[in-house]
Amino acid sequence: MSERGQTLPASVYEELLALLLERFGDGWASDATHNRQFGTSMTSVIQTSEGMHLIGTPEIEKNSVNFNLWVEHPVEDVWEADELAFAVFAQVAEDIFLSSRQIEERGVRYRFVTGSIESGYIGSLHFTGPHAKELADIYRMRITQGHHYHA
Repeated sequence: MSERGQTLPASVYEELLALLLERFGDGWASDATHNRQFGTSMTSVIQTSEGMHLIGTPEIEKNSVNFNLWVEHPVEDVWEADELAFAVFAQVAEDIFLSSRQIEERGVRYRFVTGSIESGYIGSLHFTGPHAKELADIYRMRITQGHHYHA
């Protein structure tokens, strides 16, 4: 978030991802075997992380490995949510790493890309549950400064 309270548009992440795929080729992050192995590694890291737990199994769709995570305790601000996400990323990030936080209706999603010159992985950590939703609601209130707009 910038000093003026503006969030990074999702399109910026998409543009950066497109640049990586253009540079390394579409096959860089689409190997099904590598994606399954990455999903297994991430699952292991998440299971040993504090403050969250995995809901179900990772979802692999369109070459993206996505993890739904239940936040186990109240999260005071986005920096605390970032700490949870980056505790996981610190253990799996490779030479290339890009992440973007997106506040969503039911929580916070961290879209990410990581990899090396040989292969890459695309995915997301989606923090859900009442604590993640409360953080998202508070964040939106801060951005709009409590103003509700109706069309």
